[in-house]
Amino acid sequence: MLRQLFVLFSALVVLGSCDWNVEPQYSPEIYGSHFYVNPVFEGDSIISAKDTLRLSNGATDDSYKLDTLYLGDTVMFSSIFYSVNNNLVSVRIDWDSTKMKLWYTLPADVDKVLTSQTNLQEGDMYFAPGYNRLAFPIWFTPLVKGAMSFSLSVDSDSEYSRATALFHLTAK
Repeated sequence: MLRQLFVLFSALVVLGSCDWNVEPQYSPEIYGSHFYVNPVFEGDSIISAKDTLRLSNGATDDSYKLDTLYLGDTVMFSSIFYSVNNNLVSVRIDWDSTKMKLWYTLPADVDKVLTSQTNLQEGDMYFAPGYNRLAFPIWFTPLVKGAMSFSLSVDSDSEYSRATALFHLTAK
């Protein structure tokens, strides 16, 4: 009987010392989809595209290989940065401007949550707390023949803070 009371008391102490107000922690996520080659727009809608690109996983889980492109092709795709239950801290787009031209347009309401650390020309975006999802189109055009890459990364205030996606492509 004494042993059972001790086990019950120990369980109550352990349960009572737990922090029950903790939100679940998730790694932030990056999605890239709808890779269109030379899209033609009518307003905000794509009415035709020369081709779509296939995306295949590379050597690591966060690495992707895109189909081969030709010089002068312009690719547009949708990017989504998502921090689930946590806040976005930063988003980074990194590319070699000597090998590819890359540009993007942010939604109009995003400027309200960007902090003064943000440098859009360099691909660095920093966010005020309370923002957990960002989606916008990215365009790029190969400037040289051969292999090139660009990376997207996101930081959140989760204990699993960072996610990176690396995209490899080859231009003919």
